[in-house]
Amino acid sequence: MVLNNILQQYQQLEQALAQLSRSARFDPGVNLRLERITHLLQVLGNPHHHFPAIHIGGTSGKGTTAAMAAAILTAAGYRTGLYLSPALQILNECYQLNGQICATSRLSALFATMKPALDAVAATNPAGSPTPFEAQVALAFLLFQREGVDVAVVEVGLGGARDATNVLPATVAVLTNVGLDHTAILGDTVAAIAQEKAGIIKPGRHVISGVEQPEARRIIADRCAAQGARLWQVGPDITWQPEATGKFTLHLPTRTLTNLSSGMPGAAHIANAACAVAAVEALPGFVLPEQALRHGLATARLPGRLEIVQEAPTVLLDGAHNPDKLRAALQLIDTTYADKRRILVPALKADKDAHALLPPLLERADQVIVTAFRAKHLWEPLSPLSLADLAAMYAPHLDIRVVADPLEAIALTLDIATPADLVWVTGSLYLVGDVREHWYPAAMLLEQAELG
Repeated sequence: MVLNNILQQYQQLEQALAQLSRSARFDPGVNLRLERITHLLQVLGNPHHHFPAIHIGGTSGKGTTAAMAAAILTAAGYRTGLYLSPALQILNECYQLNGQICATSRLSALFATMKPALDAVAATNPAGSPTPFEAQVALAFLLFQREGVDVAVVEVGLGGARDATNVLPATVAVLTNVGLDHTAILGDTVAAIAQEKAGIIKPGRHVISGVEQPEARRIIADRCAAQGARLWQVGPDITWQPEATGKFTLHLPTRTLTNLSSGMPGAAHIANAACAVAAVEALPGFVLPEQALRHGLATARLPGRLEIVQEAPTVLLDGAHNPDKLRAALQLIDTTYADKRRILVPALKADKDAHALLPPLLERADQVIVTAFRAKHLWEPLSPLSLADLAAMYAPHLDIRVVADPLEAIALTLDIATPADLVWVTGSLYLVGDVREHWYPAAMLLEQAELG
C-alpha cells in the first residue's frame, strides 16, 4: 500500500510538470531564456540566494564532476545539495541531499507549495508559463533553501548562458570541456559552443576550466578577464600523473595530493576528478581535510556513466552519445576489456551523427543487438535512429540482430552471453535508463528514496 501511494504521488508530480509544457519538442526560443525562471524565483523569495554554490557546465563529464564535488563536500561534513540533469530513471535522481536521493513525498509537498508561484508567473509574465525544466530547477533551489544546505552543486542542463540554472550566483563555475554536441541548438563550431558555455562565468568569482582546445580556452580566458574572475586551468594550473598502482597524483595551485583513486572507472574520469577537487578547493571559507577529498573521490558514483552493473558476464552501461564521451568509453574498452568477446547493444537519438559514432563501436564488437529507447521525456527529439541497416553496411561480417524493446534486447543479450563476455550498452542515456530497469526497477528506486 505504501509503495502504491509513492507511485501515485510520483505519477502526479510527473503529470503536473508535463502540464507546464506547451510543446512536445524543444524550442530554443522558448526554452532557452531566463525571464520566467527569474520571475518565478523572485515570487518564491529568491531561494537560490541563500547558499553558496558550485555551477558545473561542459559538453561531457559535468555530471560526474558534480557528483564527485558533492561527495567530497559531504565527506567533509557539510550539508550538501546536488542537482543533476537529466534524470536517468526517476526524477528524484536530480535532487540529492548528502548523497541521498530525495523522497517523492518531499518533492511532491514542496511542489505543492510552489504551485501558486507557478500560476502567478503564468498569469503575469509576458513570456508565459515556466517550462517543466524551469520548474524543476526552481524546485531544486527551494529544496536546498528549505533543507538549509551549506553548499549546493548544480549541473547545467543545456549550454550555459541561457540555461535556467544560470540565474544561480555561483561562487565557483566549472567548465569540464567543450565539444560538438547539441549543435542545432548551441552552434556548430567549438567557438560558438564555448561562448555559450562560458556564460556561466560570473563577475569576481572563481573559474575552473578543463577545456583543451586553444580557441575555446581563449574565449574562456577572455570572459574571465572581462568579468574579473579568477581562472585555474587544467594544464598550466592543474595537472595530474597516473601512478603504477592505478591511482594518480594531482597538483593544484594550493596543494599536491598523491595516491588518489576514483570510484568511477576509466582514465577520462581523472580529468573530471581534477576539476571536482579544484572546484571544492576554490570555495572560500570551506575546510576540506585531505581524508575527505580522498574518501569523496573514492566513493562518488553516477549511474549510467561507465557503470558496471554485474559480472559474469560483465555488463557495462554507458550513455556515450557524443564524440568526447565515446572516446572516454573506448579508452576503457581498449585497455580493460581487450581480451573479452564483446556484445554491443546500441541505440542513438535521431539527431546524432551515426556516421561518426557507430563505426568505432562496431570495430570493437563481436556481436550486435540493435535496439531502441522508449520515449519518456517532455521536450526532447525522442525518436531513436534505426541502426540495423547502417550497422550492416559498416560491418557486414558481424552478427547483427534487431530487438526493438530495450528490456527484451538486454534479456536476449544476457541469455546468449557467456560468463567471460562483455555486454556493452551504449549510445544514449535514454537507452541506459531503460535497460537499467533490469537490475534497478524504478519502483524499487522510489521506495528506497522514500525510506532514505
